[in-house]
Amino acid sequence: MADEIVPLLRNLGLNEYEAKVYAALVGLRKATARDIHEVSAVPRGRIYEILHDLVRRGFIGVIEGTPTSFYLLDPDQVIDRLKEDSIRSLEETREAIHAVSFPQHHSPEPVILLKSEWAIENHLNSLFRKTKDRMTILCHTPAFLQQHLRALRALDRRIDLAIIVRDARAYAGIDLPISVASGIVAGLLDDQHMITDGVSMECVIFVDEKDFIHVGGTGSERIAVFGSNIPLARYVQRSLAGWLAEEKSNCNMG
Repeated sequence: MADEIVPLLRNLGLNEYEAKVYAALVGLRKATARDIHEVSAVPRGRIYEILHDLVRRGFIGVIEGTPTSFYLLDPDQVIDRLKEDSIRSLEETREAIHAVSFPQHHSPEPVILLKSEWAIENHLNSLFRKTKDRMTILCHTPAFLQQHLRALRALDRRIDLAIIVRDARAYAGIDLPISVASGIVAGLLDDQHMITDGVSMECVIFVDEKDFIHVGGTGSERIAVFGSNIPLARYVQRSLAGWLAEEKSNCNMG
């Protein structure tokens, strides 16, 4: 049974021999180096080195004598300490990453193709968090809005959120600022414009006249294209804002 925890111990940073020695002591609870060697099958020439290293790192304890014995420290305390050390290390890494800074270049950043569900949702959530002023969504399917309804409602309370759709009936009951496309904007949402070489569209999102993400799919695979600091994204979002303002003005006049 103790052998079954060896792979788990490896995940804690122990090497193969260290994990086998610790696993043996889990079963024995208290034992001499000879007993641990026989149970773990770790070479005798390495056993003392490994045991004393585990003592130094706080995994096990030692009772000096003839012969010297080793015993298992409280596993709960060991795991809690490792967890605290791991969290501390992750936080230090996070701070170090944020501290790294290079001169900013004003040339457009490359467009990135995202092909995993996790990567797409991670980028979407990142955009939802970092939007400061305006988000414009050309939406092709109500399922996208329903999936992210909570995040979009929160955005609507703090930024200028605009969602443009082709058919209002499909979005009935979705409590978000939805506008029905017309004219050239309607053409952007027509099926024939949004399906190219088998790639269908869920939505295109423009953020703060800087970032955009186009989410769609090919067959059963969901894909997305993400870009940042793209001049075309700035132009399109400004144009859509102008169209929305004109539509609102026409409605008020009517």
